[in-house]
Amino acid sequence: MPGLIWLLITLALVVMLNRKTGDIPPLGKFLDPYHGYLALVASDNLPSEEMIFSNLLEPVTVRWDENRIPHIFAENNHDLFFVQGYVMAFDRLWQLDFQTLATAGRMSEIIGEKAIEYDRFQRRIGLPLGAEKAVSALEKDPETLASVQAFVDGVNAYIDQLPKDQFPIEYKILDYAPEYFSVEKTTLLLKNMAWTLTGRSSDLPLTRLWNQYGKGTVDELFPVTPYFVDPIISEPVIPAIPLITVAPEDLYQSIAGEANLPFLPDERNGSNNWAVSGARTQSGHPILANDPHLTLTLPAIWYIMHLVSPDMNVMGVTIPGAPGIISGFNENIAWGVTNGNDDVMDWYDIVFKDGSKNEYWYDGKWNPTEKKVETIQIRGQSAYLDTIIYTHHGPVVWDKVDQTRDFSVGNMRNPTQQVSTGRALRWRGHDETEEIRALLSIDVSDNYDEFVHSLEYFVCPGQNFVYADVAGNIAMWHSGSPPLRWEGQGRFISDGTDPAYDWKQFLPMEHMPHEKNPSREFVSSANQNPVVDPEYPYYLSDNYWMSWRGARINERLSEMSSATLLEVVDVQNDNISILARTVLPIMLNEMKTAPLSDKELKIVGTMKDWDHALDHDSWQATLFYHWLRNLEQQTWSDEFGLKKNDHNWPYLTELAEIIEQDKNARWFDDVRTDTKESFSDICLQSFHTSIQELTENFGSDPILWNWEKYRGTDIHHLAKIPGFGRLKLPTSGGDGVPNATHRTFGPSWRYAVEMGLPVIGIGIYPGGQSGFPGSTHYDDFVNRWVDGKHLNLHFTDNPEDIPGTEVTFSKGEK
Repeated sequence: MPGLIWLLITLALVVMLNRKTGDIPPLGKFLDPYHGYLALVASDNLPSEEMIFSNLLEPVTVRWDENRIPHIFAENNHDLFFVQGYVMAFDRLWQLDFQTLATAGRMSEIIGEKAIEYDRFQRRIGLPLGAEKAVSALEKDPETLASVQAFVDGVNAYIDQLPKDQFPIEYKILDYAPEYFSVEKTTLLLKNMAWTLTGRSSDLPLTRLWNQYGKGTVDELFPVTPYFVDPIISEPVIPAIPLITVAPEDLYQSIAGEANLPFLPDERNGSNNWAVSGARTQSGHPILANDPHLTLTLPAIWYIMHLVSPDMNVMGVTIPGAPGIISGFNENIAWGVTNGNDDVMDWYDIVFKDGSKNEYWYDGKWNPTEKKVETIQIRGQSAYLDTIIYTHHGPVVWDKVDQTRDFSVGNMRNPTQQVSTGRALRWRGHDETEEIRALLSIDVSDNYDEFVHSLEYFVCPGQNFVYADVAGNIAMWHSGSPPLRWEGQGRFISDGTDPAYDWKQFLPMEHMPHEKNPSREFVSSANQNPVVDPEYPYYLSDNYWMSWRGARINERLSEMSSATLLEVVDVQNDNISILARTVLPIMLNEMKTAPLSDKELKIVGTMKDWDHALDHDSWQATLFYHWLRNLEQQTWSDEFGLKKNDHNWPYLTELAEIIEQDKNARWFDDVRTDTKESFSDICLQSFHTSIQELTENFGSDPILWNWEKYRGTDIHHLAKIPGFGRLKLPTSGGDGVPNATHRTFGPSWRYAVEMGLPVIGIGIYPGGQSGFPGSTHYDDFVNRWVDGKHLNLHFTDNPEDIPGTEVTFSKGEK
């Protein structure tokens, strides 16, 4: 009997140790010395002998340099993209696999039922739909499709030869296996990037504000054009014959404004880019720089590659899972991107005929809906079936009455018809777009005209493409193909019953803001308003980023007369805050007659001498931003509640405007008290609160309040696996400065290139080339990124000029 008990215990342990329990991996599999994590000890080593593949047409040379950057030399594009896929999978298989599953709404297959709402959201906003449409577009372009398919075949060739015990460690921890890559998965990755950069809109929060406080308050606190604007385009090209728009006579007002979107992309997603004419450089050649700002992860968002064939010699970064280069340079041109922030997303109230939701009211008649059942597989459970309703606007993300207030309440337009309501999403990313074609075409462009032609295929996300070439040209294109809008269209939730609110056509590329070789001898963008010229005829968005970052970049560039590559790229590390320079003296002036302690008087005196730089060792930066945030809360929370929980607060531009221009503004009064507070009152109160809070959190000596301790930067693992990230990094930078580094967000790729002969490039990102957490190349760039340093990018068409490890990929049968 005891033997039977021990046998049962042993069997139970075997089962338990080989099965995932909640978030705990199957410890038996994980600790297995032959097939578990110990089997990965040498898995990160580069190949040391010839690689043989039947898919290849001719031999391909791959040379990994000292930073593990692969330089791929092929005799044709098919082989080039095949080997690019293989090499990328060698370093980043888990990442490219995991990201596509997440985008497709398939996380429940890995982590179980707690991911159901996330998976539903991904599908209901139409990310898989957009990817399917992108595949349809690819199928009409055989050349681009062939390149993507070759890349996909390379990824799958790596998966085919990968023994189970060599699966990356994340597979062992999460207890699942890689699946084959596909063309659709590549389009999913790019649609995910489109959502990351365009998946925020003003429709919901501004409708809520309009309903509660009136449209006048919206126009006052959320103006389409803020008081301080330093636009991207200094000399806009005005269309000779503008396209005409017709607005409805009365603007529709939805009463269902209280619903919120979960899983929103970070509102700070942005970037910097600029190009300086040779007239301002020491060498006489243009210099271009780019640093996209995104949520930071390990493995890193980007992967550096160098691709060479008879058709191309291009270097830069791409997203693991996407062929070609996204931000980089070739022998003739260089380019970089920042988010354009045009409004390419509208929400529509939909009126259904009855509870079946088989018909909806539009243009004076009932129209049939389309229903699609999404099957969400759940680990260890039965599948979840989710029915999504589609209208001509797009998917009805909300389709139940209790998801929003009943539309018919208090609305007399069509009260007998409005049985129930949902809200549909119209997003440019749902359309057949060809961003892959655009990027691969840019990679092989030799001049400005070819580059501009390539941009015609880049629809969503709209981007500010900076350009420079060896012929001496510089340019900026606010690219994309947003809907042609009447003034203010899409600022609020739209009427899904009225064709006046539909998108009728899209702006042709030649009508988008752009400039080439402007008189100021530089171009730049930092996600701010692209153009404020009253002659420009189109409304593009009300959601551009504040201009302080762009204005500081323009200050630095305008001072250059004989700049070197390092001097131009040094602007990426600039920490000077124009916001602090503008409002801090006004705030400090209020302290002149205020009752302050000796300690507070000394602090105020020191703050007056601060250089307004958000340096990692600056305690003044900490005090300024903590004080400003407390002041912001004192100003808005009484009217609008807690930020984002109740209403969006106005941007800091509006707070800065009333501090600078209207200190008697009604918003400084706290409506919850019987007395009428002034700017002086809440400025002093927020100062006292800030000193007290910083003392409690960091100590009484201000020197202990340094910026890196107050803010710092954490780079988490992509799946938030503990121990696989880099935390508490002593970074500088922050809001409104060129070095837009935050706690979990910042410059995801800093690079610059001088377009001379030869072309010279430098770059870095906060991570490493390898996706294996045990590798020395997993995070070996991080410290240099924190210090503002760069890597030299070996750019040549001869592999012998690149020091490193070389392997030949040859055609044959194993």
